[in-house]
Amino acid sequence: MDDSYAIRLAKTKLRDAYDKGNVKGVLSVFADRYSDMSAGLASFYGTEAPAVLKHRMEKLFARYHAQLAVTIISIQVQGPLAFDWGWQRLKLTPKKGGRSTTTRTRYLEIWQKGAGENWKIAIFIDNVDVPPQMPPKEVLAELASRPRMASRRSGRRRRSKTGQPT
Repeated sequence: MDDSYAIRLAKTKLRDAYDKGNVKGVLSVFADRYSDMSAGLASFYGTEAPAVLKHRMEKLFARYHAQLAVTIISIQVQGPLAFDWGWQRLKLTPKKGGRSTTTRTRYLEIWQKGAGENWKIAIFIDNVDVPPQMPPKEVLAELASRPRMASRRSGRRRRSKTGQPT
């Protein structure tokens, strides 16, 4: 199985575990000794990280129905490590009734290929997402004044319908 596909499959497993309130399913995607640098929370490392994650998930799933949506921007595999980043949206609906809340974060995960060729999250980092914005006009002006670089995809120049370089 392609490594990128295997990571996408693990992300689906994580999403499904959140949606089902399955603590064991959430934990199964993380390495036994991982680093957790979640936004707004204390960081934990090694054997403490999964223990704290288990505790957090038990409390979360006891109080809320959770729906996790993941938007992957990119997965870059480099040997036994992979880098995955994008956005996560977590919708929490109180089990006892009340209004749902939704939080959107930007995340970076570093995955490690372990025994049995399984990919696990070795490092998790996220922070609260902010609305997109254009760069300041001074930055746009500076970028516009730089010479244009050729595309990295191809060293060939495009040709018009008349066969002339564009």
